[in-house]
Amino acid sequence: MPSITKTTNDNGGVLAAGGPEPVFRDELVTFAGAATFAAGCILARDSSTLKLVVFVKGGATNGNGIPKAVLTAPLTATGAGDVKTRVLIEGKVKKERLVINADGDDSNIDAAVVDQLRAFGIVPESTKQLAVLDP
Repeated sequence: MPSITKTTNDNGGVLAAGGPEPVFRDELVTFAGAATFAAGCILARDSSTLKLVVFVKGGATNGNGIPKAVLTAPLTATGAGDVKTRVLIEGKVKKERLVINADGDDSNIDAAVVDQLRAFGIVPESTKQLAVLDP
């Protein structure tokens, strides 16, 4: 007997519609080792190297707790070092698409993180993707 398979097509990205045009910048992102950062990953600027690193909620090491940019596409490194990429530095984003790398999702993005992002011109907006059917 055949089994039923549920397929969900995800047609959404990180950017939210409306508002001013998003602003991007080419930056270096530092990896501690081989890894992939997901689209929507929040980045902070290391105050000693001035390169971007993953944002750490409550972080206190060289500015890693201050969000400054968001990846709009996945970014992969094969080992430790820097990878050049284009990141969002201003614009509207879908809050549900943001990622704190340590969590792998948006579960710990609270009002404090949203306020920090807004202070640097990144405006998280709650959205509902209508193309996805409820289970």
